[in-house]
Amino acid sequence: MNKTDYALMVLGCDKNAELIPMFLRNLKKYWPQYQKEVYINTESVRTNSDDFKIVYPTHVCDINTPWAKRLYDFLREYPYDYVVFLLDDFILSDFVDDDELNRVHSIMKQHPEIACFNFMETYKDAEDSVREAYERYYLKDRKAEFRMNLQAAIWRKDYLMKFIRKHENPWQFETWGSIRSRRYKDEIYHIKKGATRVFDYPEGGVLADNRWRGDAVVEFMKREGFNIDFSKRGIYYEGENRKTEIKHRSFVQKVWEVTRSLI
Repeated sequence: MNKTDYALMVLGCDKNAELIPMFLRNLKKYWPQYQKEVYINTESVRTNSDDFKIVYPTHVCDINTPWAKRLYDFLREYPYDYVVFLLDDFILSDFVDDDELNRVHSIMKQHPEIACFNFMETYKDAEDSVREAYERYYLKDRKAEFRMNLQAAIWRKDYLMKFIRKHENPWQFETWGSIRSRRYKDEIYHIKKGATRVFDYPEGGVLADNRWRGDAVVEFMKREGFNIDFSKRGIYYEGENRKTEIKHRSFVQKVWEVTRSLI
C-alpha cells in the first residue's frame, strides 16, 4: 500500500442504504479504471459487492451518532493521506475524468499547502475567488461562501482531521465550517464554471428531503435501468415545503452548538 495514494469514501447513512447497490453499479460503469477499495460510511447497514472490495467502519454505531463523529472515526481508520468524497446519492451519470483526478492528486502531493480540489463550481464562481490556477480551477477566497462543502472533491486527510468538529451535521460542516476555515492558511480550489467536470451526477444528488429530486432524476434513474418504486419515497419538487423532521433546540443549545463549531 502506498500511503500517499487516495481511495474513494462514500458518505452515507442507513436510511439511504438502498442507494448503495445503485451507486456501486454506476461506479463500475462510469469509472472502470478504479480498482481500489471503496470505503462506505454508514451506521450499521453493510452491503456486499462482487465488483469492489468494500470497507466499512470497524464499529457499528447508533443512528443518533453525529454525522461528523462518524466521519472523524472512520478517517482515523482510513490508511491513505488523501481521500475522494462522494455522497451516497451522487449516482454517477457519465465517465469520471480519471486522468484529471490523478493530475490534481499529484499536484497536492507536490504542494502540501493545498487542502482540497473541489469538483463542483460554486454559484459565485469567480466573484469570491482569488485567482485562476491549475487550468480548471479557482483558488477560493478565505471568506468565500461554501468554501467548505460536500460536493465531489479530493481532500488532504490531515486537514480534515484537524478541521472536523464531531457534533456537526453536514449542513453545519458546510456553513459553520466555511467560516471556521478562514483561520487556516491551507488552500482550497474549486472547479471553474463551464470547465469539464471530473465527476458527473445529477446536481445536488438524486435525493432531496429524503425524496427523489424531481422528474429529471426520476427519468435519469429509469434510463439507467434501475427498478425503483418511486412512490415509496415520493418526489420532491423545487420550492415545496420540506418534510424532513427538524430537530428543535433551545436557544442555549443553538448558541452552544455554534460556539463549538467556531472554536
